[in-house]
Amino acid sequence: MSLFSDYLKTLSHVNDLGKGQKVEWLFHCGMLFSSKDKWWGDFKFRHCAHEGMDITYFRTYPDEMQCFDDSIKVPAMDDGIIVNICDDFLGKTLVVEHKNSNHFNSRILFIYAHIIPEKGLKTGHSIQKKEIVARVGDTHKNPLLPPHLHFSCFEVPQQIQSENLNWNLFSKSREVNLIHPVFL
Repeated sequence: MSLFSDYLKTLSHVNDLGKGQKVEWLFHCGMLFSSKDKWWGDFKFRHCAHEGMDITYFRTYPDEMQCFDDSIKVPAMDDGIIVNICDDFLGKTLVVEHKNSNHFNSRILFIYAHIIPEKGLKTGHSIQKKEIVARVGDTHKNPLLPPHLHFSCFEVPQQIQSENLNWNLFSKSREVNLIHPVFL
């Protein structure tokens, strides 16, 4: 399985964010895994703990802080199979089963949310590490949020049907084990 830090380097590289310089990633507390803080609008609290990482802010020196726009390409973190493409509150979510995830009657899922999937991607398609699978979505549905990639990792029981691998399950089910992406 890939490291999250390597994924951030890949994200920077495929989008040429640093123009050859090192990119520093910036996170508000509310963008981090298990935070109950909001990082937009009134900056108060979420109704439940954040189940992933929100990625958008970065800088290169001596540049000022920048954030994603809807031209940002989203690479695959690792090889896998698309098991669902569903709606989320800002766009679409791509649910990818990690290639080596079938252990002990469970499977590992990578979630790319608030995105626009690449044309032609469908459930059942295999994807390769670093392959461009989407673009960051326009967040016009909530103008208080800048375009960003929400990345989550879940362990779910093998028997859950692909069409049920969506935010209704991810955010409310006791059958889902959250995995902190930074520790991948």
